[in-house]
Amino acid sequence: MEIKKLDIWMMALIILAYGIVNWFALLPKETYLENAILMSVLFAIVLVSYVSSLVVALCVSAIAIFFYGSYVMYGAVVLGSGIESHVYYWLVLLPAAAIMTASAGQSIRSIQRENGRLRERYSEYVTIDEKTGLDNAKVFHTVLQQYMGLSRRYKLPLSVMLVRLDYYDDIRSIVGNEAMGDVVRWIGKQLVNSTRTEDSAYMLEDGRTFALLLLGNADGAQIVNRRIKDTIYSYELERSAKTVSVRLELRIGVAEYDSEQNQDAIMLRRIAEKDMEYDV
Repeated sequence: MEIKKLDIWMMALIILAYGIVNWFALLPKETYLENAILMSVLFAIVLVSYVSSLVVALCVSAIAIFFYGSYVMYGAVVLGSGIESHVYYWLVLLPAAAIMTASAGQSIRSIQRENGRLRERYSEYVTIDEKTGLDNAKVFHTVLQQYMGLSRRYKLPLSVMLVRLDYYDDIRSIVGNEAMGDVVRWIGKQLVNSTRTEDSAYMLEDGRTFALLLLGNADGAQIVNRRIKDTIYSYELERSAKTVSVRLELRIGVAEYDSEQNQDAIMLRRIAEKDMEYDV
């Protein structure tokens, strides 16, 4: 509905602007200065009306009409000059332009607000990382809670592995933002290939840290650790006509879930982050 209203107001403004320009060109040269000043006042009212509300637009146009009307009355009463037809046109055009512009501005801001709300709602439901195609941090914490429940009930070993790409900003400065997305996407693919089918990989919110949920103990996670580091050692990037070899440094931390310690998902992640600090 707002889009249709905006279309109507914009078409009305275009027609009005076209009429004003053509009408201004046909006005007599004797009143050129007066009409030029009023044209400037009209566009000033249009600008104020666009960024403000309809009430403000009407108030501004009423003030302009008051001063212009006073000037015309002074010329007619004191100086004895006649009131020409263009005066009535300006008295109509000033509030008409203000109303149209204010209405169009309100419709645009309403659409912008609605678009902002939709973006926020969309971000709340997004579960896939755009760069890698992996599930994001929201899914990671949800699935981790489920895995922890299964581990407690069936006594299954469970480990969380965090994989962080070191020197992220330095690599991005070398390869560029677009190619950096390819690097991160390639790492995510290699992580998936280095794990079993029952394991799962995720991209966390900082855009440079991956999380792996491994159905196994810490010893099994260390095997995956070595496999990942052996696989992800360098990345051959095609830039222009040259191949650039970028050395990838990964920092990996592992935390094994212990149901006896009443751990939650956040605590298990913190343990893995702490273990990551000792990975050299």
